Amino acid sequence: MSVRTATRDDIDRIGHIAEATGLFPAEYLPEMIAPALAGGEDDWRVVCDDDGPVGFAFARPEALTDRTWNILAIAVDPAKQGQGHASRLLATLEADMDARLIIIETTQLDEQQRARDLYTARGYEQQGHVRDFFADGEDKVIFRKAVS
Repeated sequence: MSVRTATRDDIDRIGHIAEATGLFPAEYLPEMIAPALAGGEDDWRVVCDDDGPVGFAFARPEALTDRTWNILAIAVDPAKQGQGHASRLLATLEADMDARLIIIETTQLDEQQRARDLYTARGYEQQGHVRDFFADGEDKVIFRKAVS
């Protein structure tokens, strides 16, 4: 298992994983990843096994903060979940980012329970809850971790 920076060649696979996990439609991906591919501050990573990319993460620094980063997306192919890929992505991002603080936002929906459990297991603390943020009945749950 290895983690590396995403490339243009990974776009189709990242899009497939995003859709398979219900994270976002693949059609959003080219616009989302373009700043990173152009050398911007956004950080897109893929975790690979012998079959190639099986998961991805997307993080960016928060504007007007002192080294606060937001991990905006993390997903692993449903067929590859439970094998440590998401933990490996998080550990690599935490080690490589020049971050003082990392936040991750998710939802309270039952299908995100594994994600919330992962964040807690990796030392993230739940810090906030915004009702109906994403849609009626879909709240935002905010986790944080101090890293320096």
